[in-house]
Amino acid sequence: MCPKLIEIGGIPVYGYGLMLAVGFIAASSLLSAELKRKQLNVDVTDSFVYFTKGLFVFLAVSFLVIYGLQRGLGTLVEFAFGSALHAIVTLVVLGFGFFLFRKQTKGSFDLANAVTLLALTFGVVGSKALYVLEHLTEFSERPFDTAFSPGGLTFYGGFLLATLAIYLTSRRAGVPFLAIADATSPGLIIGYGIARIGCHLAGDGDYGFPTTLPWGTDYSRGTFPPSEAFKPFPEITSQFPNGIVPDTTPCHPTPVYELILCSFIFWFLWKQRTKVGHHGKLFMMYLVFAGLERFIIEFFRLNPRIALGLSEAQLIAIILVAVGALGWARRSKDAGERPA
Repeated sequence: MCPKLIEIGGIPVYGYGLMLAVGFIAASSLLSAELKRKQLNVDVTDSFVYFTKGLFVFLAVSFLVIYGLQRGLGTLVEFAFGSALHAIVTLVVLGFGFFLFRKQTKGSFDLANAVTLLALTFGVVGSKALYVLEHLTEFSERPFDTAFSPGGLTFYGGFLLATLAIYLTSRRAGVPFLAIADATSPGLIIGYGIARIGCHLAGDGDYGFPTTLPWGTDYSRGTFPPSEAFKPFPEITSQFPNGIVPDTTPCHPTPVYELILCSFIFWFLWKQRTKVGHHGKLFMMYLVFAGLERFIIEFFRLNPRIALGLSEAQLIAIILVAVGALGWARRSKDAGERPA
């Protein structure tokens, strides 16, 4: 594993952040190409800025309230300007707020850029929100550290909130949401697969159970090594001396599995994008395949089982598959009644 890839001028480049950026760039490029092909890449500046303002206010208020609960507002200035990095971040945030709320916002956001930025910002917020809900005890003890730490993100939370934000933006802009969803689907699945390689490089606990297969991977140099990751799994720790899983234990490289599966799904969706004419059908196919992919992978990953021997991600995946299947049937029926 290699959480930190290189340093450029003393600035570290981390594998997780790099692959996340590559995934977003790939997804954004594919989305832009699809929207142009569909002649839907219209200007949505007003709608985008409207929802971005709401998010900015929500985050600012949440930051102040949660920071005040844990550390007290009296130390806020010291925190904001206590180091060069914090000062830079503070000035960037304040500058962004000024840009958003001045009377007239110059510049233009086309639909592709707006969807990408909404997916990034609301995706991170949604991912962190679901993580907080999953770790309420930790949040009650250290609310600020839990809510605003760079780690601890749950994909489905980000997916659901980002989808809602894009839906509301499309409604306000008068663009069919299902047409946007179709255009997003191929890029979304391959972008997700690429980002998972960032998890693999970071060794952040998204890997799988111990394995004797020849491609079992050593995650001892990761940010969350097996000796820590497997503590909540007595059925695993009981198989090792003193109940501690050695950090060098080979484990299933589930992020790599996901990239492989996502690549096949991307290939299929990309081939089908010009054959499926009715709005929404490609997106419903995405929901089915993405849900199946995650449902299968979870049998190898070390996420806790919460009901019926299934993880939280598997239960959500079942819902996605059901929604996708029902949506496909409905859109197929509608396809015979009205054109796309």
